Amino acid sequence: MQRPIPAQYYRICMAYSGFLHKKRLLLYRLIFCLFMPIAGFAEGSKELNQNGGFRAFLYSSTEVSIPSFLFPTLGTMKVYAKVGETLYLGSSAQGIGRGTINLRSPDGSTYTSSTSTSTGRINSRAEEVAGPLPNANGYTPFTRVVAAGQEGVWEIDFVSASNAGAENPTAQAANGNWTQGTGPFVAAFDISVRNTANTAFLSGRVFTTIFSGIIGGFTGGFNGIFYIVTKDGYQYIMDNNGQAGNGFTFFANNKGFRSADGKASYKSLNSVTGANVHNPGAADTQNDITHKIFFNSPSADLPLSAPTPGNGTTWLLNPPFVPTVNGVNFKGGEGTDGKTGPTLGGDINFTTTSNGSYTIVIDADGNGVFTDPVDRTLTGLVVLGSNSVRWNGLDGLGNLVPAGNVVHTANINLSLFSAEVHFPFYDVERNINGIKLTRTTGASAPDDTVYWDDSDLTVTGTPSSPIVNLSGMNSLVNGHKWGSMVFTEANSDFGNDRGIDTWAYVANAVINTTTTFVIQEADLEVTRLSSDITIGCINQVITYTTAVKNNGPTDVTGATFSFRFPKELTGIKVTSAETTGITAISNELKTDTSYIATLNIPNGAVRTFTITGTVTKIPVATLDVTAAILRSADITDPDATNPDNAKPTDPFDECNAAPSGVGCNNIKTASATFFALPKAGADQVVEKNVVVTLTGSTTGTWSQVGSIPSVATIVSPTSSSTTVTGLTTVGDYKFAFTNASGCADTVTVNITSPNLDDSPNVVTPNGDGINDVLTIPGIENYPGSKISIYNRWGNEVYYSDKYANNWAGAGLSDGTYYYMFSRKDKAANVKVFKGWIYLRH
Repeated sequence: MQRPIPAQYYRICMAYSGFLHKKRLLLYRLIFCLFMPIAGFAEGSKELNQNGGFRAFLYSSTEVSIPSFLFPTLGTMKVYAKVGETLYLGSSAQGIGRGTINLRSPDGSTYTSSTSTSTGRINSRAEEVAGPLPNANGYTPFTRVVAAGQEGVWEIDFVSASNAGAENPTAQAANGNWTQGTGPFVAAFDISVRNTANTAFLSGRVFTTIFSGIIGGFTGGFNGIFYIVTKDGYQYIMDNNGQAGNGFTFFANNKGFRSADGKASYKSLNSVTGANVHNPGAADTQNDITHKIFFNSPSADLPLSAPTPGNGTTWLLNPPFVPTVNGVNFKGGEGTDGKTGPTLGGDINFTTTSNGSYTIVIDADGNGVFTDPVDRTLTGLVVLGSNSVRWNGLDGLGNLVPAGNVVHTANINLSLFSAEVHFPFYDVERNINGIKLTRTTGASAPDDTVYWDDSDLTVTGTPSSPIVNLSGMNSLVNGHKWGSMVFTEANSDFGNDRGIDTWAYVANAVINTTTTFVIQEADLEVTRLSSDITIGCINQVITYTTAVKNNGPTDVTGATFSFRFPKELTGIKVTSAETTGITAISNELKTDTSYIATLNIPNGAVRTFTITGTVTKIPVATLDVTAAILRSADITDPDATNPDNAKPTDPFDECNAAPSGVGCNNIKTASATFFALPKAGADQVVEKNVVVTLTGSTTGTWSQVGSIPSVATIVSPTSSSTTVTGLTTVGDYKFAFTNASGCADTVTVNITSPNLDDSPNVVTPNGDGINDVLTIPGIENYPGSKISIYNRWGNEVYYSDKYANNWAGAGLSDGTYYYMFSRKDKAANVKVFKGWIYLRH
């Protein structure tokens, strides 16, 4: 018995009738209303086969083998149910082979209809149409009451008789009797939700995210009607309208096939192998959304979101919302907010809540007018989420926008889409009628406009006409038609093994926003680098002086000054001072091979650095040092800016690259040559008047350092080996041996006396400065020497283990005293002297 049309369908029907009447398509008006979905007792295959055409058997397999089924499932459907409601389930494959029904509840519980050949089995077309018992003539359902904690989205697997096999179902009229085969397909399936009072079945609860079907031939058309709900709250009715893919898959999402950057490509694909598309069986991401495909008009009591198996959630029925934009900013090519250099370009960034398109006009001359020839216009597509539009720094005439104090404005116009829905059809050989797609909610609804672009497809069989439709066509007239029933071979028509996308959307009012930025340039220069030594010897201190300048025109904050040197230069000390203008230095850091500091340097300013260090080892070659000044990010230096988008870190990378080529004024290098010291030989200790031999390590000259204790005679001063005479005075004689490089080493000859004859025998401590103390000549050359003084009875009256010529006989009476002096030389050799002293106060 025909049931009355529910009110919501009636309203859609009347709206459509008015539209069709305007188009004078009165026959379509009658057909549309007659075939409007009606309040049924089941949700599943019955709905898909009530509109004529051929039956699409539900593909149920986990094998990925052919382009028709690249997202295989076990015939998985989803249903929203509340606590106390009952799920009524049926499948024509129940109990045949491995055929069964599996359930997963939102709380993670699992259930199965097992292998029963009666409970859960839909046996015929009549039972499919009748729905589950207690409907008259209905099938015996497998049921499950939704328990506490299980409200939400349940997943239902309609498992086929086998997971694989070459069996193809026999093509069957949609309303005809069918036979359930043993292949990976299900002829009939049903999910019905019974209310808590057990008085009625509820409609609009069952949906899927992917539909894979098998018709059983290449000429029979599938007329199933689906109801699409988009995440942003809009609804469509999608009529397959006789699409003829023997085995096929389709789903609905917000991007169709993606381009390499993850954005919507708005293109069909020549092959679905390796297609860049969001897996419709996977969870949504922030930017990739799979829309819900319902079997009836979605129930008005669906919540905004609901729990799913696996502790997840999913959206269901959102109120329509208007797209927005936020986070608008400009970043230079190297990532700096609001500024860039002439060659660096930049990125205009924004975040949107939907796809769309953009037009950006950059006021290149900064005059506030955006229509000058010099102004630059950028256009392209917007993707849901974060967007970044690259600008290469050129104006509308192809020239670099120069640096200066002008604040440039980028005027951004965004045409954002809502209700955007794509229908990627996989391996649909023929679609001679085109789909019928009607948006039933939102502005200007009902709206039948669709778009497509098949320009990347190699023409085989009968192509779509037009190949490209980006201005929109009425799907009731041409809903993207391709192929012809004249062809009998599957591989001879336009859609074979391809992914063909049809889409629709609502274009909202243009959103206008702006962002600003400045363009900066500074010619930084190392004006000098010099040292006080160009040829030197190790252990010598060297001083470098270097100066840096900003030749403008932009003041620079955060430039990096560096002085780099080899490890042979140690003990580095750095001072700096303003030479011209006001500069500031911070973040100084010294390592074994570098000094680095951050420098703020205005246009025209100069700062001078003084660096000192000691060369402690001979360098491998010359001692090379480098002074460099490096620009900060997003300030172009005319001859030191490389073309990459990385922040500058190495002055050589910036200097020796395009566009300026090798070399720049930002780096200077200084070299010095250092030589090893010659060897003058070991120090010697000899007695006075002895002839001493000095031997150097190489060719060189000998000289005496100073004239103390007396002037000696160097017999052969230009020979590496020489004798020295005239060593007549106790003390240290120093001699230098200098090689051809001017490097010198010194040797000490310590002259001693074989006795203490030069010491006075009388001590008269009367303060006249003559013999006030017992003086041993040259005592300073014998540190650690000991002395003991005894009276005439042999008693020790004085002792010192570090005698320093300071005994004056304090507290002793006049008379004769005796001493024993242990002289210790620098080689730790000890010689003992004995004698007497007469003390007279």
